[in-house]
Amino acid sequence: MPTADPETPIGGGFRDLGLGALGALFFGVTIVFNRALARDGLGAPTALGVRYGIAGMLLLCVLRVRRRPLLPPPGERLKAVLLGFVLYASESTFFFMALERGTAAAVALLFYTYPAVVAITEAALGRIKLTGVTLVALALGVSGGAVVAVGGGRVAITPAGVWFMAGSVAMFSVYVLFSDTLTRTDPLTAAAWSAVGASVGVLLVGVALRNLHAPGSGAIAALAANGVATATAFTLFFLVLGRLGPSRTAIVMAMEAVTGIVLSAVFLGEAVRLPVAAGGAAVLAGAVLAAAVAPPSIEQVESASAP
Repeated sequence: MPTADPETPIGGGFRDLGLGALGALFFGVTIVFNRALARDGLGAPTALGVRYGIAGMLLLCVLRVRRRPLLPPPGERLKAVLLGFVLYASESTFFFMALERGTAAAVALLFYTYPAVVAITEAALGRIKLTGVTLVALALGVSGGAVVAVGGGRVAITPAGVWFMAGSVAMFSVYVLFSDTLTRTDPLTAAAWSAVGASVGVLLVGVALRNLHAPGSGAIAALAANGVATATAFTLFFLVLGRLGPSRTAIVMAMEAVTGIVLSAVFLGEAVRLPVAAGGAAVLAGAVLAAAVAPPSIEQVESASAP
């Protein structure tokens, strides 16, 4: 029986890395907008509800223009909505509340411990077998974030902010793993309904807590731009997820931390010191490794070890 190479480069790996990097850039843009809105005191329900509502409507319009399916196939419709309604709404609320208690750089970097959570969970579930290359990629991403969080000067977050980030990491890890089960849903359709579900979920929380506020004239432009960036980021996330799988997508998307930090330095005046640059380089190196080499599936490992 022919043996399978446990670490086979994927032909489209660097193309997918480019798509993931573009998605990370747009997610980084949303971090800047969210941080600015958080500093202005708009509140999570309003900022996030409007953001995801705009993104969802834009994506549905694109689906209509391109004559792509507006709804997921039967059997995946409820799952697609609930992914946004429960998981992404919870994750983004925790993330925004952390942004109210820490700099954008600190929040972005602490958030990117989630690739390790995703990879370890996939291995525990028997979906993949962790290889040396995958572990190196994880180590680079997580340690890079840790270095920046500890030694980044103005990179700061309160203890409460750290707890909110822990909740955000947990929710997003589950979101990534469950999103991969939408095997028959068009990526653009999945992105649209994830955004719509998240908008409804966050707005319902705002209504229940009586915490919705009318945005001022200055915030409206930021909310609209945030919605456009979110629609683009969601689409690229689901596209890359279908090609790379949860663990590798999580590592590649860690480049969001780099883009978020750079954009925060440029537009929000948050300092970037040497540890931040070093940590960013480590995250980027881990993303390149993750995109270039696929961890073997359990079936590949069993095939390789069979007589």
